[in-house]
Amino acid sequence: MNTPLSNSLRPRDFAMLLLASRDLRPRKRARDQRADTAGLDLKRSVLEKLADHDPEPGEFEAGLLRILEEIGPPLGPTRAIASMIHEEWQAACINPEWVAQLLSEAVGDKGRGGDT
Repeated sequence: MNTPLSNSLRPRDFAMLLLASRDLRPRKRARDQRADTAGLDLKRSVLEKLADHDPEPGEFEAGLLRILEEIGPPLGPTRAIASMIHEEWQAACINPEWVAQLLSEAVGDKGRGGDT
């Protein structure tokens, strides 16, 4: 489905929204969170590289593949993160309400110091 958003959303803007989202914050849990933190750090790294490269929207997947090559081995964890980001991109292109929610979180959290 082609919406006005899918034609105007830049990969850089999408990456910046995800970087500002609550999803990249560690959750408060009683267990050891080193694996969670490593995954969040890897996702943050892929998103930062995506924002830096800002491929054309039609080249989103190719941009992720370039990032995989840049990060290098082990490829499994990075490939999983890239696949998840690609699925989120596809969802954002067909669901402008979700993008609006991400934007609201990013803007709202700045006013609260990002502690929520």
